[in-house]
Order: sequence, then structure tokens, then C-alpha cells
Amino acid sequence: MKHVRFEMDGWKPKVVLDEQYEGFVVWGSRMTTAFGILTSLLLIPPPISFVVAVVLAGLDLFFERISLMVQSMFVQPLPETWDSDAWQGNLYQFDQGMWGIGLLFDDEKIARVALETIRAWNYDEDIDRGDNIKMSFVEMDDGGYMTYVYPSSEREVLKEAAKAVEREQIEQGKIREHYQSHFQMIIAQDFDNPPRSHFRRFKNHYNGGRVMLNTFTTERLKDRGSGPIDGLPDGFGGVPSVDPVSLKEVKIVNQEDLEQDSVEYQHLKYVMPLLEN
Repeated sequence: MKHVRFEMDGWKPKVVLDEQYEGFVVWGSRMTTAFGILTSLLLIPPPISFVVAVVLAGLDLFFERISLMVQSMFVQPLPETWDSDAWQGNLYQFDQGMWGIGLLFDDEKIARVALETIRAWNYDEDIDRGDNIKMSFVEMDDGGYMTYVYPSSEREVLKEAAKAVEREQIEQGKIREHYQSHFQMIIAQDFDNPPRSHFRRFKNHYNGGRVMLNTFTTERLKDRGSGPIDGLPDGFGGVPSVDPVSLKEVKIVNQEDLEQDSVEYQHLKYVMPLLEN
């Protein structure tokens, strides 16, 4: 967590400190006031008196622009275990007016854990009405594509947790800015995207709207980057007793068009280089 933040309040700079530094702020302000009183009692000749006055004015303004903050962390639902290498590809199918996307794993346990975790982000409901689950496809500059699935930072439970912290501060008679950080998992994997890939066909025909997300497991398509679009061959099947979830939509974007504050941009810039080393 960050203990110091620098912000702009309109045109004025502002310093936000963690509440653990409250003593520093209080005593710093008191010492500035005491030093100002002391210097007023002394006959300090110019230009020293002018310099002292400017320094005291600057310190007074500095402490005036300091705000204290309370920090909290919210942990989004996490899988009990995970193995990125088990994710072998994606399946794309159009059926009864809706696109279906299947995450293909070669390990049944990981396939189950993945779907259970994704459903947990939607409070284990079959239909995501609140845009709790984010799914995106990023077309990479090298010709491949990344698949991302992660929980939204706007889930209602995060807002409720933040309000609970702020209510507690009010009840304690404290005035604090609240900074909430999130700890979450990002399910991400890169795949090949040859000229006639099924992902390209999905991209060309998907016009927005709901997508049914499921996970599948098989050994038959191991090490391939995508699956069939017109139907599932024998040997395929969803995870038993875990239902798929209907997403509000998925996003398809080129790498160069990613916004810098997006999860995808941050992951590609800061996390992927670490994994490649």
C-alpha cells in the first residue's frame, strides 16, 4: 500500500499521508506555530527576518495542505489452486443467437476451479447483470492474441466494504480520506492467431452483447490455440455440476489501442516482462 500520495486539488498541490503519520503532522504544525511565536519575540534583523518569515509561511502552507488517509484492502475471490500451463486454448461457438466461449484446459481440476472462481466474482449467479466479470481479447503486435478474464473493480461488494470503513471513521470522529486497494487474480494467456483461426471468425461475427462462458477439458486439443466454431466434437463436455455464466459482453481491442490505466495494459507492460525473464 502507498503511505504517501501527491495530488492536485484544483491548481493547489496536496499531500495525503497514511494515518500512521498523524503524530508527525500534529507535532510539525505545533512546532511551526511555536517557532513563529518565538521569532516574533526576538529582534531579528533583516534580511534574516524576511527569510525566516518565508520559511515559516511555507511550512504553514505545507501542513495546511496535508490530509490523512485510512487504507484498506479488499481481496477478490481467488482460486484454491492454479496452473496457467493447463489452459490450452479457447472454443468459439454460435448457438441459438448467442456466442459461447469455452476455456479449454487439459486438467479437469483446473477447469473446475477456473469456472468456480469466475462464478464467485458474480456471486455464484448464472447471469452477470452487474458487469462483475470482465473478459477481453487483445490482438498483439506479434500476431497472436491475449485472453483476459478478471473481476470488475466496480463490484457492489467493494463499494459496500468501502462504505463500511468510512462509516467506522465517522463513528470514531475521525476525518480521513479512504484509499481502498484491491488484490485480485487476472486469468490471462497468450495464443497463436493464424490467418484462418476461429478467433478471427469470432471477432468478425461478434457484434456485442451477451456471451456464454464455460470451461472444458480434453486431451484432444492439447497445445492448440483455438477450437471448433460450429460444434463440439465427441469427448468434450463442460465441468460437471458447475454451470456456465452469461457475461454482459466481451471486449476485443488491438494492443496499441489499450488505455494506459486498463488492466490489460498494466499486465502487458509490467507483469508479462517478468514472466518472460
